[in-house]
Amino acid sequence: MNNLLLIIPAAIVYISILVMFFKQANPSNHILFGVTLPPKAFNDAAIKQFQSEYKKAYAIYGIIALITLAPFFLLSDYFSLTLSYMFLWFAAFLYSSKLPFNKIHHKTAALKREKQWFVGEKKIIRIDAKVTQLKKSTLASPYWFMIPALLSVVPILLSFINTNMLLRMTGFASLAMTVILYAIYAAFGNMKTKVYSKNHDINAAINRAARRYWSILWPILAIFESINAYVAYTILTQGSSLSFTQWIIGIIMVSLVPLGSIFFVHNKVHALEESLAETDGESIVTDNDAYWINGSTYFNPEDKAIMVPKRVGIGSTVNMATRGGKWIQYGGIVLALVIIIPLAAFAVQSDNTSPLLTINDSGSVSIDYPLYDYSFNMSDVKEVTLENELPSGFRTNGTATAEYARGNFSLDKLGAAKLYVFKNSPPYIFIQLDGLYVVFNDKDAAKTEALYHELASRKPQPAAS
Repeated sequence: MNNLLLIIPAAIVYISILVMFFKQANPSNHILFGVTLPPKAFNDAAIKQFQSEYKKAYAIYGIIALITLAPFFLLSDYFSLTLSYMFLWFAAFLYSSKLPFNKIHHKTAALKREKQWFVGEKKIIRIDAKVTQLKKSTLASPYWFMIPALLSVVPILLSFINTNMLLRMTGFASLAMTVILYAIYAAFGNMKTKVYSKNHDINAAINRAARRYWSILWPILAIFESINAYVAYTILTQGSSLSFTQWIIGIIMVSLVPLGSIFFVHNKVHALEESLAETDGESIVTDNDAYWINGSTYFNPEDKAIMVPKRVGIGSTVNMATRGGKWIQYGGIVLALVIIIPLAAFAVQSDNTSPLLTINDSGSVSIDYPLYDYSFNMSDVKEVTLENELPSGFRTNGTATAEYARGNFSLDKLGAAKLYVFKNSPPYIFIQLDGLYVVFNDKDAAKTEALYHELASRKPQPAAS
């Protein structure tokens, strides 16, 4: 049940984000929905309608997002799955929470241009330059599919050397998925041209850009699926005891990444369609709002400042037109992935790997467990006891869930200790070393007792006086 504590940060983010976006329904410093408006605009009937529509959209979104918190309770017995779901939920919620705001922002910005509600200095943005650039968009190279293809071929070749049928099946399954995604890539590259405007240049720009966006997605997903095949093979060969329910949940969670990626590209293409089709290729008269993409992302090549005050929310945001702003934005995402992916992988491995204690003929004792391997000699053991209770304490460097505790801890009255225990499966073997206790048990009490007797019998006896 301790795993339910993971819902606390999710609940805090849920409340904070929704409160922040609900506040955007009221003007602040003449800004509404990320759009600067003159005082007279706030009494306009259309603006009032947008405010009502906005509040309703976020009320519905809030209910849907609240329902997505339910898996935190359903997965409460599986720490690794709860942790993985938390990371996926954060990513999906933070991304999708902007969508209702973006929709109303575009409507408000369009109404502002129609009503000529400009504030401050007017600017003219030429759309033809952007259209010309997008018309040059080309498909991502099909050679990118060589990466997942090679990742698939390697296990197939290795399987012929050691006659490993599971490895061979893994490679062929990965290769088949790569072929399928390549076929989708080719189909999207030749998809029928859509008509968005009477301006042929606009149609060409949107269609070429859309094909490029989709062509980048498919090889990335092929690489992702190839890596997934390796992960699945590793779990199977390590003798994982995942239940059917856990497998189903894991499959669903892995599916969220491709679905989320497809949803992301779809929205990116849709945003491009809206921004270009509504202008019909003509230049736009605007003010400083032109520097705020979707009302929240600042992009101003003329401003050398890296950080600027936010329009939506509190604090500062980066200027994405500067090199430093891009490094901060994309570097932060990469850093988060570098931390989150290994952490989630370790949590999954911890949930499905039990510590293994072995004693060799020379009296050397080894405990094998990811990141927390430890070994000592029986000659260094001062005492070995079998206890039915664990003393309280705290973790100093390790992992602990409602089911197990592994790594470095500090225990009451005992001090420094290395724990490799299933918490609710007594008894526990206490091995006293010089300034350190090693506590170990197996989920099966009979195996723990048998291991204790073996350790006790191998402990050197004090010399007779």
